[in-house]
Formats: sequence, C-alpha cells, structure tokens
Amino acid sequence: MKPTDPVLVTGATGFIGFHTTRQLLGEGRPVRVLVRDPEKATRVLSPIGIDPGDIFVGDMTDVEAVNSALEGCAGVVHSAAGVSVTGGQSDFSENLRGTKAVIGRACEQGSYALFVSSVTAIFDPARPITEDAPLVRSRTQYGRSKAECDAWVRERQAAGAAISIVYPPGVVGPDDPGFSESVKAYRAFLRGTLQSEGGNQLLDVRDLARLFARMLQSETRGRVIAGGHYFDWDDFTELLERATGATISRIRAPGWVLRVAARAMDVAGAVLHKSMPLTFEGIEIATRFPKMLDSPAIEELGLRWRSPDETIEDLFRWYLEVGKLPAKAVPALSGSD
Repeated sequence: MKPTDPVLVTGATGFIGFHTTRQLLGEGRPVRVLVRDPEKATRVLSPIGIDPGDIFVGDMTDVEAVNSALEGCAGVVHSAAGVSVTGGQSDFSENLRGTKAVIGRACEQGSYALFVSSVTAIFDPARPITEDAPLVRSRTQYGRSKAECDAWVRERQAAGAAISIVYPPGVVGPDDPGFSESVKAYRAFLRGTLQSEGGNQLLDVRDLARLFARMLQSETRGRVIAGGHYFDWDDFTELLERATGATISRIRAPGWVLRVAARAMDVAGAVLHKSMPLTFEGIEIATRFPKMLDSPAIEELGLRWRSPDETIEDLFRWYLEVGKLPAKAVPALSGSD
C-alpha cells in the first residue's frame, strides 16, 4: 500500500481507534474516520489533524454510511465494537453486523482490511493462545459475538481476501478519549490485585497502533498475536507499586475459589440487574490466562514493544493530568507523601 493511499478507521473516537488514527496521521497517511457522534469526533480528532471532510457520520452497521466512507480507500482498520468483559451490556449483535458491513465492503472493492479481534475469541485455558488457536464458545454474549465476527472474517481469509486478524491482550496506555474498560481497570488495581494463579498480559496502545501502521504498509495477511508483556500476579503488583509508589493490597485465594465466587456474582447480578465487582469471564481470564507469545510477524515487521514500566508510568501520569486520580494515590509520580 502506498503511503498516499487513504485508510478508513472505524471506532476512531475509541481508545485503539484514536491511537491508530493519530499514528497514521503522524506518518503522513490520509485518514478517514467513521463515527457515530460528529461533535465528539470534532472534539477528539480535530486536534490530531483530522479534517472535517474526512469525518463520515454513521454506525458501523449502516451499510450506506460504510460504503461512502470506504469509497476510494485502499485499506480499513476495523476497531469499532461494542465491548464489555465486566458485565452490564447484554446485546452485542451489532458487532457481527458491523463486521459484515465494513469488512464485507472492503473485500468487495479489493481493499486491504485489518480486523481487531479479541483474545476472548480464542481463549481456552487448556491450550496455548496462538494464531492457529481454534475459536471457542464464550460464556458471555460479548465473547460469543467476537468469536462470531472472527469466524466470519476467517471464512473471507480462506477465500483469499486481503485480510489480517490481530489479537491483542489487555491494551493500556495514556490518552483514552472514552476511558475504556481496560484503562479503568488499572486505576482500580490501586485498590487491590490478586495473589493467585494466572496473571495479566498488557500491550501499550501506542505500540499496537505502530503495528497496525506497518501491517497496512506491507498489507500483512493472516492472523497475528500481539502478545506484549506477561506478568504473574505477584510481578504485576510489583510493577504497579514500583511505578506509582502505592502500596497495593491483594486478594489471596486459589483460582477455583475466585471463580466460584464470580459465578455466584454473575447470578446475583442477573437477578438484581446490577453490575457486580467480579464476573466469571473476567476472573477466569485473570486466574487461568496462559502466557501469549508474539507471532513471528512482530519481529518480521521490525517492532519492539516499549518497556511496561514506561507504559504504566505514562498511564498514571495521564490519570493525574486529566483529574482521574488524586495526587496522593500515586506518590512516586506526584511527589505526594
């Protein structure tokens, strides 16, 4: 793909989409965005260089809007999706409809498509997470919706379409326009983490955006695991404490105990129609997550992930800058006693 070829980014006012848009614009590539809220798009994207004429208004399921936005584009990064692993939202049927509209249209016009999938689509505690991992049936509506999207996209890949699927782990970093779930979780970690089996895998959103830019340039095909950094829970807590200066408490319990408790909370939440502090899917991933290894494509594209210390420090500095944390919560970064 030529550097002057325009690319469409869906979900551009979300965390991954915003950073992808900023990375592409920073490299001088023409970018269009498909957004639902034009006022938010102007507020969030104009400061990073999006022109008003490159903002297309419409839902990802709106075929007419998608077709207009994609016309003349050599590629698309489809990052828009309804997302939840902590409960609350129950209908994610738009994810498959949106994927069919966006990726389907890209295939029809011969454009390169990059689909941002989810580890929940291939997470199976009984086997390693690799680019060849089979899809699983998640216990949640969100997880099932991502697997359905993934299966549909894999069919197009098998038919020869120019598509890549990327599987990132928990994506974190500063500058989140919507304060997404993964970013909120790190603020909550200051109140407590786990001391149990399993662990946490993280990838800096800025590194993920660089990966997308290089994949677009080379039109990388296939499925790519963007593993980032893995920590068991003890090492992860030490990372947070080292970066922030906070003293973090831990829930000390075997994984099976936490999973039983989380399943009970799922039932209670459904009966009471309330979001609960733990969900079974979240705790299962936290206590049974296997270490993800990068696909060979990461090295082939010349990428090296930045240090997790830098990512965490930048994230918590951003929390302070935007007023999401009091200074006393992160004494190592704020100079607070």
